[in-house]
Amino acid sequence: MASIRDIARAAEVSPGTVSRVLNNDPTLSVSKNTRQRIHDIADKLQYQKLSRKNKSIQIITYASRAKEMSDPYYREIRLAIEAEVKRLSLSLKRTIRIDGNQSEVDLAKIDKAGAIIVVGNFSRDAIEILKQRNKNIIVINNPNTPKSIDAVYSDLNHSMTHLLNQLGQLKLSKIAYVGGYHTIRNLSGEPFYNNTDVRYEAYKKWCKQQQIEDISILDGWDKEDGERAVKVLAKQQSLPEVFIAGNDMVAIGILQQLQYEKVTIPDEIKLISFNDLEVIKYTVPSISSVHIPVDEFGRIAVRMAEERINNTRRIAIHVVVEAQLIERNTFKSNT
Repeated sequence: MASIRDIARAAEVSPGTVSRVLNNDPTLSVSKNTRQRIHDIADKLQYQKLSRKNKSIQIITYASRAKEMSDPYYREIRLAIEAEVKRLSLSLKRTIRIDGNQSEVDLAKIDKAGAIIVVGNFSRDAIEILKQRNKNIIVINNPNTPKSIDAVYSDLNHSMTHLLNQLGQLKLSKIAYVGGYHTIRNLSGEPFYNNTDVRYEAYKKWCKQQQIEDISILDGWDKEDGERAVKVLAKQQSLPEVFIAGNDMVAIGILQQLQYEKVTIPDEIKLISFNDLEVIKYTVPSISSVHIPVDEFGRIAVRMAEERINNTRRIAIHVVVEAQLIERNTFKSNT
């Protein structure tokens, strides 16, 4: 492919002059004939102007600022994205929050980004619409993402089933699951429908297979929901041997309410959470949790976005990141 230097040599002018002519610099003082000669030579040599790559990344999330403050899960994903963007010398556009609090979302910003990273439970239709606006799209933590779109997530069905099998081997059979439903949103931020969580579905299926009681409470994902679940079961005098919390905030609520009820943990009741955010390492006792690697979600998503921006990969891929149980003081498999 011809370069600016090749054109300059043929036109007998400097490379700087060729560059300014081809970029239509109005401040350049050069004759009309010289301009035409440069353009003619460029056409003859089939010169193609290289376009600068747009290395900006746009985060689209359905988590409001308040949600990020109350549930560190979304904040940690965003911070991981920001750190990897900086490491790879990319740029980050201002986060678009489709949380139902805005009257209108400016989707034109999506068109102008080099790639977009979507965080949250958006509907399949919403994800497809976003892809139409920007083909360089990566979705975090949504296993239902169409196979034609890049995605990174963990297999929570496998993680929950593996955990339950481990508890079964320890002859623990009275197991309660506390969590909530997932709100699926459209691109206006409005609730589209509620979807049961994959962890609960795996729990329900396992209980049925093992022919044991399904002790599930699906009130929500906040600390208060964990507290309320313990109160309900304590009032019924049916506290389980093990509580499994759908996320860490629910687990903290369960822990605090069990302590209020004078229950000894883990001797009387064991507690296991999901997500393994930083905060649960410092509870007393510290909470055992299935580690969902949100930092890896962020890093991998940015690398996938960079591949799309640089056009080094053209096929969609789904990356399934391993989730591991981190044992602390509320549950240990060897005791």
